[in-house]
Amino acid sequence: MTAEWCGRHISVDQGIAALLGASIGVTGTVLASAITGWSTRQQVRAQARAEHAHWRRQVRRDAYSAFLAPASESQNALKMAGRAFVGERDTEEIDRRLQQADGQLALARAAWANLAVEGPEAVEQAARSVYRTLRSTETTLLALLDSPADTEDGNARFLERHAVEVGRLSERLSEFTAAARAALDDVEGLDVLPADRRR
Repeated sequence: MTAEWCGRHISVDQGIAALLGASIGVTGTVLASAITGWSTRQQVRAQARAEHAHWRRQVRRDAYSAFLAPASESQNALKMAGRAFVGERDTEEIDRRLQQADGQLALARAAWANLAVEGPEAVEQAARSVYRTLRSTETTLLALLDSPADTEDGNARFLERHAVEVGRLSERLSEFTAAARAALDDVEGLDVLPADRRR
């Protein structure tokens, strides 16, 4: 072997090593860049899911509150109207309270439509139950108002039914509140799951 051949061989080996080193460096840089890009996209997606979950929770909370507030006001007005029947029948107070309850019921019904869209079904069913019980309570009071004031048996029967409905109404409102709270907690947990696990 000549010194010239050895020098060329070493030169070629060094050139290949330099080229190989440069290729590995470029590959490493490209790979690191790809991993960083993928990680950034995952963080952006996670942030978007979290923001969407927060937005959904806020929309639902607003829809639930828009139903609950007038339903509670209507419950209170109906309860006060029932009290106006006890003792001296205060027809002016009864009329005022029934009108107030009816106005709040109209608001609750309008909010119920939005709530049905926002869901979930358990909350909508609980709202329907509240609304029906409110209407039933109002109907009982209207029947009591139409009954003659001097028939004590009839009035006692209506007042007793009203008392039962007021108790049932409190239960229905509690059930609605519990269903709404569970749905809000569920939005927070479900909507932040990865898309492939939300199916």
